[in-house]
Amino acid sequence: MDFSFLPVDYERAVRKIETDKLFEIRLRCGFPVQLNIQGKKAFLTEEGYSLFANNAFCCDEKTISYIIGELTEHSLYAFNDRIRNGYLTTKDAIRVGLAGECVYDNDKLITVKNITSLNIRVPHEIKGCAEKIYPIVLDGNIINNTLIISPPFFGKTTLLKDLARIINKKQKKSILIIDERGEFESVKGQYIDKIRYSDKLYALTYGLRSMSPEIVITDELIEKNDWRCAQSAVNSGLNIIASCHAQNISDLQKKEYFIKGLFDRYIVLDNKNYFGVVKEVLDGEFNKV
Repeated sequence: MDFSFLPVDYERAVRKIETDKLFEIRLRCGFPVQLNIQGKKAFLTEEGYSLFANNAFCCDEKTISYIIGELTEHSLYAFNDRIRNGYLTTKDAIRVGLAGECVYDNDKLITVKNITSLNIRVPHEIKGCAEKIYPIVLDGNIINNTLIISPPFFGKTTLLKDLARIINKKQKKSILIIDERGEFESVKGQYIDKIRYSDKLYALTYGLRSMSPEIVITDELIEKNDWRCAQSAVNSGLNIIASCHAQNISDLQKKEYFIKGLFDRYIVLDNKNYFGVVKEVLDGEFNKV
């Protein structure tokens, strides 16, 4: 994995950590660089990581400016649409969340400046990890509209990536991946098309007209338009496979924009285990399957 956008000493330290165990790197101006190692907090040091902050690298404005410069190829203007949406993505599909000062013009968000925090989300590729849930998604030759739910870091995106590969290989149906943040860069296939860096609803509308998909795969249904995208896909006769942050089904149902009846299967991941462990499967009426 390419961490060359980090300062040299940071990159050298990160290379000493097993990538499979590293979930995220958090940089906050004026504070030690924090890590998430398989769900546990640690700190970045010259030796790799430590559970204590004593010898940790301390982030400063220069460090954040350097990273932003590398991620934007030193052209903030060219990447402003992504900055305005609170993230940047590396060529290696590493998503970097941003926090700073929002700038408005007549109630319209123009950009984010004076960035003081970065959250580097480290993606994971586990080919074959979705083999166990593929029979849940597939019912004979019919693809169930499926929503995968869990809190962050329990493998939703990893499972979606692998499902796309498996469906591409076994079903040979046209798949449209709506890749809002550029995290599906490594997912390729003969029947896969991708629309990247667009909001979901626009991407679906444009994709329906231009690519004639049979299956839509997208990550993180959060806002109203995300759920409208899912609804439009189903109303258009497409199958959809998506994910959503939620602790459980009860938590999902409480979400403001949740629409009951869109999905045939809900796959709830176990939030006490590492990556992609299924806790329960429910049908569209929330009955256990």
